[in-house]
Amino acid sequence: MVTGKLLYIIALLWLPAFASSYLVKVEGEIDLPLAAYVEDSLARAEAEGAAGVVLWVDTPGGRIDAAMRISDAVLNTPLPTLAVVKNAFSAGALVSLSAEQVAMLPGSEIGAALPINVSPVSEPTAADRKYISAFKAKFRAVAEARGRPADLAEAMVDPDIEIEGVVAKGEPLTLTAARAVELGIADFECASLSEALEKAGFDPEVVTLEIPTRIKVARVLTSMYVAPLLLGLGLLGLLIEFFTPGFGVAGLLGVLLLGLYFAGGLMVGMSGVVEVALFLTGVALLLAEMFLIPGFGVAGIGGLAALAASIYLTFGDQALMVGSITVIIGAIGLFVAFRYLPRTRAAHALVLNGAIGEQAPPRERLQSLLGAIGVAASDLRPAGVARFGERKVDVVTEGEYVPKGSRIRVVEVEGARVVVRPEEE
Repeated sequence: MVTGKLLYIIALLWLPAFASSYLVKVEGEIDLPLAAYVEDSLARAEAEGAAGVVLWVDTPGGRIDAAMRISDAVLNTPLPTLAVVKNAFSAGALVSLSAEQVAMLPGSEIGAALPINVSPVSEPTAADRKYISAFKAKFRAVAEARGRPADLAEAMVDPDIEIEGVVAKGEPLTLTAARAVELGIADFECASLSEALEKAGFDPEVVTLEIPTRIKVARVLTSMYVAPLLLGLGLLGLLIEFFTPGFGVAGLLGVLLLGLYFAGGLMVGMSGVVEVALFLTGVALLLAEMFLIPGFGVAGIGGLAALAASIYLTFGDQALMVGSITVIIGAIGLFVAFRYLPRTRAAHALVLNGAIGEQAPPRERLQSLLGAIGVAASDLRPAGVARFGERKVDVVTEGEYVPKGSRIRVVEVEGARVVVRPEEE
């Protein structure tokens, strides 16, 4: 009897904590780490017997695949759900519509969900029609599941949809707080979170599930600006290391940066064995093409394809943006490394300092080579040895690869640095 009363008292003490609603923050860009945080939070809320889940939504949008993951998780949870919208654009609109109830804060808006392609060298453009169609279908399915106007949900995605008195053809639908409530996209307006909880019938006390440090770090490392920086500079470091005897700072930095690149994805499931294996295979094929197979052929194409596949599997609809920035960073880095760094003492190892089988000619004798035509005595990657008559000289190209036996011309002599470029036959 005593034991039963004791258990009852303990249950009463713990019940308020378990009966509270849990607050999940959908803030900033919607990405895969954020999707992992929301999924984990919903699983925790279910496991701990939460009374409901409140989504605090303040986002400009983000990845379509991440938004779909969040949407599916919200739709599938057995707990009551409420989205409190500060701003829900693009992918954020899908997340908000997935909740059972939607509350709009003062000055909030929802909609503008047209998928776009983002490029570092051009203005954003609308995505291909097949992506618009797929995203539009997802909006319709979610709206139907929650009893909201499906045509309005589709109009948020497709600018070709015209609804008289609501939205003209040519622009995706965006609704203010009052208009969203009037048209049935949202359930009510509220002045604050506490008012939203009261109107939705949720307990006023909520347990806020903060974003874990692991997720915060992953969001930085996998952002479409930091990730290509890590990838491009990491590959550049390894490339410079292959042109330099031994293993030094460039190689160490390259390994470290590539480790950070993969660490962000591995922490939240963006990268796995397949993505890492494809990346390493691509690097190996490109190195084989550079050092074992002159020119550019099957190995080089296969290496680029493997790298592209690894990036696509990791970043999905943002892969083009990430890949483009990576290429730009790599190109700029190579130009700087092979054109300017060899002039510094710290980077003198990037060029060969001794001629094969003989001492380097005095600097004053090198000046006479300006404009001379010779033959590459070794592959120039970009440093190597050239022959001018019977004379062998250490040279460096302006960054390009020149195979052994090619005709070359000296275009610059600066101290002991002799710069050459291919000479057309």
